[in-house]
Amino acid sequence: MIKNIQGEMWKVMLGIAVIIVGILLYLHNQDTDEATTIDWSSSAESLDEGEALDEIETIEEPFIMIDIKGAIQQPNVYQLPRGSRVYEAIKEAGGFTEDADERQLNLAQLLVDEMVVYVPTVGEEGVGEAVAVGQTDTKEEGKIKINTVDETELQQLPGIGPTKAEAIIAYREENGPFKEMNDLLNVSGIGIKSLEKLEGFVVFH
Repeated sequence: MIKNIQGEMWKVMLGIAVIIVGILLYLHNQDTDEATTIDWSSSAESLDEGEALDEIETIEEPFIMIDIKGAIQQPNVYQLPRGSRVYEAIKEAGGFTEDADERQLNLAQLLVDEMVVYVPTVGEEGVGEAVAVGQTDTKEEGKIKINTVDETELQQLPGIGPTKAEAIIAYREENGPFKEMNDLLNVSGIGIKSLEKLEGFVVFH
């Protein structure tokens, strides 16, 4: 009788042990599933952050840098909002001087980064302009290649009209290419004031 009771108790205990082991296995599987879900969520969050950083890197700078020269109240380099026009650059620089010839400028022209804006005086030869970096094949970084351009392109320089452009070509053909700014002083009609206007507008190679 006692043996039968003991046998039954062992069966009950064995059954309880099996149930406990089953419960533990179930709980373990649940923890594993949750951990897996958390890992996927973390990966997704990291991916979203990476994409956001990529988008930030592709956003253009909201400002541009402009060099304003000539008949202007405060010639200097200015920082302006992207999308600004020439007239806004002039206003930022304090406006025209009394002898400025604003008719030679396109005040509605759109500005781009690293542009040079030159304002001529009344009666000054040449045409005032806003020159962008790398605008044409004959320009390098917004500058005229003085040893290779023709008469027409020379007249795009501040203070250079048909007469001076012709003199530059003649000197170049007779004496060879210019090597530095001071060489231009040897050209008929070009003095110190003319040379100062050309600073930053020409290259010699």
